[in-house]
Amino acid sequence: MAFSPYKKPFEERLMRWEAQLSLVSEVIDEWLALQRAWMYLEPIFSSPDILQQLPQEGKKYSSVDRIWRKTMQAAKATPGILKMCGSQKLLDQLTECNKLLESVQKVQSGSLTTFTTAVYGVPRYEASC
Repeated sequence: MAFSPYKKPFEERLMRWEAQLSLVSEVIDEWLALQRAWMYLEPIFSSPDILQQLPQEGKKYSSVDRIWRKTMQAAKATPGILKMCGSQKLLDQLTECNKLLESVQKVQSGSLTTFTTAVYGVPRYEASC
């Protein structure tokens, strides 16, 4: 529709609609990335041993976990993707959470490599059972 020669009367409305759909798309992309990272880290940071070994990362994960759970509750309570995902604030929040989980994953991964090297004598990626 944006390339239609008959768009002139609707041009402003089309631009707003395109911007809103673009925002929703970005929110969904960040949401899915956060969900993947959260699902990977959730069983790891449910362990009290890991929380003792990585207290800073445990705090970061816990703050993201709270935001994630609140976001999921809000999604359940707010039917309609445009209402839920049409918010720049939500996009910013999800982006920040993704950055935090990325830093947590880097430290956690390095810790696991150090652990397997100490136990098995070889780094994690070279360990064979």
